[in-house]
Amino acid sequence: MKYKIYTEEHGTAHILSEMAIVSKACRLSPSATGKLRLIAEEILELTVRLFENLRYEFYIENEKQRFTLNLRTKTLVKSKRTDEETLSLSGNGGTYIKMGIFGKISGVFESLLMNGGEYEQLSVPYYNNMGITPYFSLAAYQRKIQKMERTEEWNCLEKSIIANIAKDVIIGVKNDSVVMITVIDF
Repeated sequence: MKYKIYTEEHGTAHILSEMAIVSKACRLSPSATGKLRLIAEEILELTVRLFENLRYEFYIENEKQRFTLNLRTKTLVKSKRTDEETLSLSGNGGTYIKMGIFGKISGVFESLLMNGGEYEQLSVPYYNNMGITPYFSLAAYQRKIQKMERTEEWNCLEKSIIANIAKDVIIGVKNDSVVMITVIDF
């Protein structure tokens, strides 16, 4: 089931308060409700912190106990924005140091949004049939990091709220939009 579509005009606080309505409709436990809200908060925080004036759509879908939080925004790659307009979107007038998994996700999102990115396309079986060209998958990144020695990247991944709750975070392109889909199984 697809729930109401929200935009930046609704504001983050309103969108997060609506999580309770979705949770109640789906009969989620208080623990699951908290996790759903926490992930929504992380995703919205990531985009709002990165781009204060970003126009986006946000909605939730669920099928049984699988929930997807969907964030979609128009890419700036093909737009006729000036460099000044593009920089004005940034919350701090430019980029900031990207650390940990939060930084990795925001870096991919920002790169795809601003310049089309330099990422290799991925095969994400459960989203390839939706017309999305995926460039980042949290699950694939976790598998890659687990095979490596225990590094700072691994420590950041272990401490990440998103990495511990979400089954996957897929960032890709669909038509003229950058899409971030977060998958949570309860």
